[in-house]
Amino acid sequence: MRKTIGLLFFVLITANLAQAQEYKYHPIFIYNFSRYIEWPDNIDKDEFTVSVIGKAEAYREMVDISEKKKTIKNKKFVVRQCNSIIEAQKSDIVFITQGARVKAEDIQQLQEEGALVITELDNIVQKGSHINFIATRDSKLGFELNTQAASDAGFKVANALATLAAKTY
Repeated sequence: MRKTIGLLFFVLITANLAQAQEYKYHPIFIYNFSRYIEWPDNIDKDEFTVSVIGKAEAYREMVDISEKKKTIKNKKFVVRQCNSIIEAQKSDIVFITQGARVKAEDIQQLQEEGALVITELDNIVQKGSHINFIATRDSKLGFELNTQAASDAGFKVANALATLAAKTY
């Protein structure tokens, strides 16, 4: 009985640690994406806002990066946790995590407002997401890049970023 309880405890702790580590690298990627992408000239704000829709772990990890880096593009780095597309309005980057329910129209709305849309959802890049996180063949974190959608929204993506993408559209 003690062995069973001990094993169950170990499994629960391991699962919680794995879940906490799930979003460890996403914020680093997102921060670096901002270095290789130019936003449209019409954006004139004092803050650079990254909104996270979905999992709280992703939000917490993004806050950790913002506390370390402090600025993006010479603007104060602000992170918001949002429950809906409406709450994410007026963001520079919107990160939509697994499990969040979004429609192509939602992504279109964010694009029209000048947000770079980053997701980790199946088959979403073809529906307008600019960047989508994927697991590569060797189970590492990678990304797909929709250069056409980014260009259509006024973003300029550096060739260096495009060459790092697992797939481009």
